Amino acid sequence: MSTEVRDEVDIDEIELLTNVDFPQIFDSDDDAYNFYSSFAQRSGFSIRRHHVYRNTTDEGNPQTVYKREFVCHRSGVSKPVKVNELESQRKRKASRCSCSARLVVAKETIGSEEKWVVIYFNNVHNHDLLDEKEVQFLPAYRNIPVVDQNRILMMHKAGCSINVTMRLLELEKGIDVGSLPFMDKDIRNFLQNQNGIDKQNDALDVLKLCKGLKELDDAFQYDYTIDENKKLEHIIWAFGDSIRAYESFGDVVVFDTTYRINRYDMPLGIWLGVDNHGNSVFFGCVLLRNEKISSFTWALKNFLAFVKGKNPQTILTDQDPSLKEAIANEFPNTKHAFCIWHILAKLPSWFSFVLGARYNDFKSEFFKVYHLDCEDDFEQYWKSMVAQFGLSWCCCPN
Repeated sequence: MSTEVRDEVDIDEIELLTNVDFPQIFDSDDDAYNFYSSFAQRSGFSIRRHHVYRNTTDEGNPQTVYKREFVCHRSGVSKPVKVNELESQRKRKASRCSCSARLVVAKETIGSEEKWVVIYFNNVHNHDLLDEKEVQFLPAYRNIPVVDQNRILMMHKAGCSINVTMRLLELEKGIDVGSLPFMDKDIRNFLQNQNGIDKQNDALDVLKLCKGLKELDDAFQYDYTIDENKKLEHIIWAFGDSIRAYESFGDVVVFDTTYRINRYDMPLGIWLGVDNHGNSVFFGCVLLRNEKISSFTWALKNFLAFVKGKNPQTILTDQDPSLKEAIANEFPNTKHAFCIWHILAKLPSWFSFVLGARYNDFKSEFFKVYHLDCEDDFEQYWKSMVAQFGLSWCCCPN
């Protein structure tokens, strides 16, 4: 931000566009900035503070600010990059294009009070404005809300990578991939700015964060176990809004345990569902020491306790044999099915060698059967496909 003293404004201060509903008087220059920033976000751009005008004739207080100028983020021109800097930096497209949109406010005494009055407002841009989805990724608006900061910190302490953390937040909020109002580098910067990021104390910090979240929201649930070495073994958590969502949409649940935590190489289990609009709904998370039957049993028992004993009618998982046995023991009245995307991922390893050159034809027929809506048609065409490719002898999934 420039702080140079300027006695005259190089724009026509008389001009004031009146085709926009914009207040002309503010209590402070900060109020003017905040309003203009909010207006800019709704309109598809962002702003920055530009020139500060100081009173050089006031001998008592020569630094008194009497005028402020706020400009579009694309105002001005980019500084030329030195040759040696150009070699070490990534080539980026310059964002500044001499846009003239701006707001100028000046301090005036109205009655007995000092106010900041709009003396110039130009809302004409020489570039395209962004839509609602695009504008949120401008640096000025990529703020991480406090509630998300707590969740990010907890998942980081639990060992989640930034990619996994972002996916969990998207699932919690029920939004599309890439729709968070911040980016992976914002999370990275946030974590780097935190004090006390210490891997050795992560387990203790996770429990402290869970306790803090419980104090903020009594509906938040968590549980954990400590091993014989006094180290965190398993931890499970679910937010209050997730538990309430389960009450309405917990009939069919996906328990996805295919995520791995790179930091500790621990399996991460995520409970998901689908709401009445077809959107993914996040129900809860669990971090396990291993993928043994006892670990999955602990996770399922605690999740069931969180949701007040309401068993899902159907649960979809991968084909882990330990998980299959744990579900049979803990959810005996729940139908257990395998997720189709896990089956599709294993098709090549199951059938490409067996069928050879006929594998692509088989895959085409498999997808036709997979997309059938009628159960009777599925059974008929499935048997026909198995016979056509001579797979009745094969140990393929039912």
